[in-house]
Amino acid sequence: MLLRRLMLGLTLLAMAAPPAFAASDPIDPEKEYSPAYDRCLGSGDAIKGVTVAMAGCTNEELQKQDARLNRAYKAVMARRSKAEQAKLRTVQRAWIKRRDAECQEDLTGGTIDMLNISGCHLSMTTIRAVELERMVKKR
Repeated sequence: MLLRRLMLGLTLLAMAAPPAFAASDPIDPEKEYSPAYDRCLGSGDAIKGVTVAMAGCTNEELQKQDARLNRAYKAVMARRSKAEQAKLRTVQRAWIKRRDAECQEDLTGGTIDMLNISGCHLSMTTIRAVELERMVKKR
């Protein structure tokens, strides 16, 4: 259910993007994660399935991908007119609200929610970072 909503949100985002950007190749967020993320998940308590350890790995990677997103966003903004900046700012704010709302859906109330929320944020943030990087390359 969450995946279906995620795909719907990404489709809506693509529809709001410029035509050249909307035609881009699909993004597989897992191919975009740092090698350190796999190493973290494959070691210590994370490899044993300890939720807190796994969430720690995911949160570290989320920080990296969020920094990537912010770098790309600044680069896109630097190449846009004031009017285009205002439009992108509005789209980005809407994306943040949508990401946060979608990542809160379908929660169980258990400790797995810690992984579901951070994993959702990581996936959506990574995809958005790549989208913004592609926007930079298109200009």
